[in-house]
This record gives sequence, structure tokens and C-alpha cells, in this order.
Amino acid sequence: MTERAWAVLAVGAALAAFPRVSAAEIYRWVDPHGTATYSDRPQPPSAVVAPLPEPVSVREATPAARPVEPARTGPATVEELLELSGLKAQLVGIATRLAGEVQPPPGQMSMKDQTAVDRILARAVSHDKIYALIRDELRGDVDRAKLEATVAWLRSPVARKIAALEVASSKPGTEQKLSVYAAGLKANPPPAPRLELLQKLDWISGAAETSADIVAAVTRSVSKGVSAISPPAESLRPGQIESRVAELRTRVSESVRQAQLLSMLYTYQSLDDTELAEYVRFSASEAGRWYSTRVHKALVSAVGEVVERATVELVRAVPPERWTRAPESTPSKAQ
Repeated sequence: MTERAWAVLAVGAALAAFPRVSAAEIYRWVDPHGTATYSDRPQPPSAVVAPLPEPVSVREATPAARPVEPARTGPATVEELLELSGLKAQLVGIATRLAGEVQPPPGQMSMKDQTAVDRILARAVSHDKIYALIRDELRGDVDRAKLEATVAWLRSPVARKIAALEVASSKPGTEQKLSVYAAGLKANPPPAPRLELLQKLDWISGAAETSADIVAAVTRSVSKGVSAISPPAESLRPGQIESRVAELRTRVSESVRQAQLLSMLYTYQSLDDTELAEYVRFSASEAGRWYSTRVHKALVSAVGEVVERATVELVRAVPPERWTRAPESTPSKAQ
């Protein structure tokens, strides 16, 4: 659990769990341990490229939206907001990917330590915990008029369709489909008006900023969690932690923005420009900005809190030096 390992975790978790592009190319490769890397540069010669599935058409790669259910009526609630927006359903994948990013490569630690890590992650990094923190944060400062306006939008057919697409693209297996879709963009680039709409949506809603802030939150939480139980001489001071967090956020910001745009192109490809423009208009409204700001804050805070608590438990159970120790070799039998 070295500093570099945790930095990779922070970037990987943000890109894998919160993907949402510029027309810059995105490269993806997978190392021998199965860890996915995203970059604006091709993979180094030593990297092992993960085999892609058989080519499929762009239409086949489109996330399937579940049927739109009848909209509810009655006073709006925070719980309904989280359900209709699709965030509650997406938290299952978010929690799974966060836990998966923390998992050490196979064979890196003893079976006993691996079992302890698995048990802690299953309990500490759960979608239920993240959901409860987000819900409680939103309940603590409710603007009733803006909540009603937001839920009214989320009850509309277009918003239900959008939420269904976002939930579908958050499910396991999307990364491979996204790779296929990205490869297809080279031959069939999106029209300029479409890119402009998506870039405007990203700018208004702050989607890429949320992803970058997740990177910062995970990095901060891991550093705080490790420092909290380390000897004073080995602990980082708050100022040192924030300096490292700011440096990492700046370094990954553009890559996160590119990944966000690529994911938006993929997720919303079945929306026509009229539907997408309607989404942009809501996001730019007073209620839309309130919603984006409040959910951004609650999500970043919840992920940070869950990761920090999990880090403390993990390091107490398995000290950092045992995360990077080479696996013991099996002694050969005497001839």
C-alpha cells in the first residue's frame, strides 16, 4: 500500500466508477494483473493490451435503457430524488468498483491477509453506507421549492429515459463496451453540434469536476486514514496532505475531463439532440444548478468518509508493509 499504489487507486477509482469528452484520443490498456489504465498517450511497450471483444456495431454497444415507468405524484422527497435520478442504483456499481480498486493484485499478499481485506471491504465500502451518507447530507439542507422543481423534471419521460441510460452504463461490463465504442469514433467522429451540446452539459453540471473531486477525496481520505494510525514521525501533516491532493487533482484533471466526455458520448448516444438540449436546459436552470451542486457535495463527502474509514480498518488489519511484500515461494520437495 505504497503512496504510488494509492495514487493509482485514486485515479483508477474515479475513472472507472465515475466515468462520464474534447475530441482528444483516449488510450486504454490493462496490465498483467488486470488493472485498467486510461491515458491520452499510447501504452508503453512493456504494457500488456487487454484483448477486446469481437467488434460490434455502435448500435449494439449502446447501453440498453430499461422501460420508462409511470411517473409518481405527490410531494417530492430526497429519497425519490435519489431514486428517480438513478444515483441510488448507480451506487451499487460505484461501491463495487471502489472496493475493486483497493484490492491488491492476486498473489501480492498472504491468503490470510487477503481474506481480511475482502471482509473489511465488503462491510466498509458498501452502497448502503454511501447512500445513507448522501441522503442524510441532502436532508440536512433542503430547499423545498428547488427540490420540487428538480423532482418534477426527474418525473418527466425524457428525464426517466436519461436516468435509465445512466444506470445501464454504470453496470459491470461497460468498460469493454466503452473501449469498442471509442475505437469506432475514429472512423465515425461525432458531429460538432453534438460535441458542443455535451461539452456544455459537462460545463453546466460540473460532471468532470465531480470526478476530479472524487480523485481528490479518495487521495485525501487514504492519506488521512493511514496517517491517523501511523507513528508521528511517519504521519503526514494536514498541509502536506492537501498539497499532495492539489498536485494530483491538477495532474489528472484533463484526463478525467476527456474520459467524462467519452462516457457521455457513449451513454447518451440513443438520445436525439432535442432530448439532449432539454437536459442542458434543465441543468442550466436554477433548480438544475441547485441539484448538481448539492449532489456533487454530498457524493464527494460520502465517498471520502467511506474510504477514510475503510483505510483505517484495512491498515490496522494489514500493515502497509504487508501490501507490497512479495508472495512466499513454495519450497520444493527434497528429491
